[in-house]
Amino acid sequence: MRTLTIALLFLCLGGSTLAQQTAEPDPWFSTFSITAFDPATNDLGVAVASRPNGAGAAVLWAEAGVAAIATQAGANRTYGPKAVALIKQGLSPAEVVKKITDEDPGRESRQVAVIDMKGRTGVYTAKSILDRSTVNYAGSIEGKNYSVQGNTLASEAVVKAMAAAYEAGEGKPIEERLMDALDAGNDKGGDARGMGSAGILVVRPVPPTDIASIGRRVDIRVDNHENPFKEMRRILNMSLSGRYTTRANELAQQGKFAEALVEQKKAFDMNPSAQIRYGLAQRYAQVGEYLNALRHLEEAIKAQANLKQMAASNTVFDKMKEFVEFKRLISQ
Repeated sequence: MRTLTIALLFLCLGGSTLAQQTAEPDPWFSTFSITAFDPATNDLGVAVASRPNGAGAAVLWAEAGVAAIATQAGANRTYGPKAVALIKQGLSPAEVVKKITDEDPGRESRQVAVIDMKGRTGVYTAKSILDRSTVNYAGSIEGKNYSVQGNTLASEAVVKAMAAAYEAGEGKPIEERLMDALDAGNDKGGDARGMGSAGILVVRPVPPTDIASIGRRVDIRVDNHENPFKEMRRILNMSLSGRYTTRANELAQQGKFAEALVEQKKAFDMNPSAQIRYGLAQRYAQVGEYLNALRHLEEAIKAQANLKQMAASNTVFDKMKEFVEFKRLISQ
């Protein structure tokens, strides 16, 4: 099982001239993706899955506060910066898609989607790609603040399932909704040739004074894996668990211990690491569930021995420090 991050592998998905150089069917036609905008957070996101290696490097493009783009089939990486520039000039995504494809002599090998900060979408699928769909499906669905698109798919059910999953995730972080959409598409057969790689990119505007950030909140790629969906979910959960832990700490500092426990449980369900388990032990101690606190503290110490010293000096565990089991844990 391998997880490689090799940016140059995007060439394998078809550069801007690949489809022009051969009359044979382009072997890299086969990708499904989703572009989305979350008006609650101003996040723009784009996610992709494909059989070839390096789909995330080839397909995904976004600029915070402007647009997100998926360029696939015969991927043309110039579409990303061109689309961003045109959106900044005031063109709509539909106008952008028409302009960049009209100007592209290789447009018959392209599929592209653009979404802007108003949730407007534009999608293009070349007629030649649609003509190939007599055996495998190619097409798109544009919904409120999102679009899903794909080619050489198992069936139309792939994009329908992606759209349904994204809509059903309202209220979740956009990256989780994007992952849900990829999983749903894969469950319906996804890429007709199987699995290989996937990626998620999420950007958010940052204050002009924030020179340390480029607004890229999530940038995950699995460039080669026997099950990129499972690996992507694992990596994404590690990121999400950190946010739940941060929220749990904030609530605990406010004395809202029961609410903090709920958030820490979410973090632990996503990423049952020793550190997060130690945090869970603290939250249980703060609500007076000492047996649960001891149970999780013991498992955390088994996995990471230095947590023993931390527990011994942690005032959160003060009411437990005379317990025989607590003394045993920190004295072993």
